[in-house]
Amino acid sequence: MNSSLEERTQIYRIPIKPQYKRRRRPKKNNNFNKLFLLVMLVIIGAFAYVNWQINTNFAAKENNGGISPLDLNINFSPRRQNILLMGVDVASNESNPFKGNRSDTMLLISIAPYGKNINVISIPRDSKVYIPGKNKADKINHAFAFGGAKLAVKTVEESFGVKINNYLAISNAGVIKIIDTLGGLPIYIEKNMKYDDYSANLHINLKQGEHILTGKQTEGYLRFRHDSFGDIGRIRRQQWFFNALLARLKDPTVIVKLPELLKIMPEYIQTDLSAYDMAKYLGMAKNIDTSTIQIATIPGAPSTKGIISYWIIDPIKTQDLINKMVYRNKTEIDPKDISVGILYANSKTDTANQLKQELEEKGMQVKMQETNSINKNYIAIHNLDIAGETISDLKKTIPEIKDKHTIYDPIGINRTGKDLTIVISDL
Repeated sequence: MNSSLEERTQIYRIPIKPQYKRRRRPKKNNNFNKLFLLVMLVIIGAFAYVNWQINTNFAAKENNGGISPLDLNINFSPRRQNILLMGVDVASNESNPFKGNRSDTMLLISIAPYGKNINVISIPRDSKVYIPGKNKADKINHAFAFGGAKLAVKTVEESFGVKINNYLAISNAGVIKIIDTLGGLPIYIEKNMKYDDYSANLHINLKQGEHILTGKQTEGYLRFRHDSFGDIGRIRRQQWFFNALLARLKDPTVIVKLPELLKIMPEYIQTDLSAYDMAKYLGMAKNIDTSTIQIATIPGAPSTKGIISYWIIDPIKTQDLINKMVYRNKTEIDPKDISVGILYANSKTDTANQLKQELEEKGMQVKMQETNSINKNYIAIHNLDIAGETISDLKKTIPEIKDKHTIYDPIGINRTGKDLTIVISDL
């Protein structure tokens, strides 16, 4: 992915012979959460760390110069670490979730040297790529079914030119079990959600408002896509889930549940991370500020021809995204060239006006829009050329956006500004 444009385009080898169009059956909604997996790493790290402290002979005792019990201040790697996290659909083989099943969730987690920051790239399960050893294009989620985690890792490496250091896979049944063991997940549901799919045993009936969701209800919240936004709305809800779960994991009452979680996890997790590596990640993750995590999806578009649904990757935009999110390439944009939108709830007029004044003092162009239909706070970046450092600098100097979650959103749900939108709800 760091070669010439011609070579980059060849990596994907997107064009294949079109097939005749026929009526498609409605898809079963088997695609699972794209964003919870990073947080699962925190849980897994905790389990591994507790297990390591109890059962390994190199857990040091006090004052011997080693790592004392429950000391998470382990130095993180001075090199960038890329982890492939996968959510496995157990529909075709429930007895062994990691054999013959598809990785319907794929996340590339890129951690900067010394754990300085974390970027997350979601790889759509229908991405059309060439799987090593196969002679025709296929969906990237089939790699796990063909050859397990190792083939999935190799496919991602060859498709995107990114070295994967480690992998972690979790079954969707494991997520349900984890949430139930934690005692539920407090979250705000932004709208009523009602849907039944009897063939997939999926039944969603959620009401707007604050709720503590069971594991099964959480699954329904993450998989719901039957509104005007479809998959885009579902991805956005997965981001709210991400924040809610991190908040839950910081609750001191969760710590007492670790032994119980430790017992159930081997059935639902597969990874090549050592216990020591997991302890390092836990040490880093305990201080994660979710507002600094940047999230994006591999650019592309759904196919419009043929009987098979693919996500057709845009090689040029994908290269730009990976340069930005993985290799941390910086771009310089004059603040005066940035167009910012402020979308605000009626009750937040004063806050919005204050924010407008502070942005204009930095030379930015600002557009205001009042609305009654928002219930989340976040910053949506529509222009990939805006560096993460630009957003970080703004957060440091403008209190109104300090704690807001940042997402890359080129499609633009609730888009108000050309380059980025700051959403201020009354919650």
